[in-house]
Amino acid sequence: MLGVGGSEIVFIALIFLIIFGPGSLPKMARDVGRFVTEARRAVDEFKEEITSAADDDEDDHRKKR
Repeated sequence: MLGVGGSEIVFIALIFLIIFGPGSLPKMARDVGRFVTEARRAVDEFKEEITSAADDDEDDHRKKR
């Protein structure tokens, strides 16, 4: 995962815990989860649009023959 091992992830988590405190970490985790979900949804929609446009172009090209 991006060249980050398990010990680095634990270290980063400890730094976040020290900086932000245990109270705000669950809210931050939820916000990150929502962001990731929305980003994946946007990427999926983009892929669908590209695929649909490519299919439409292919259909138009076939009709012209």
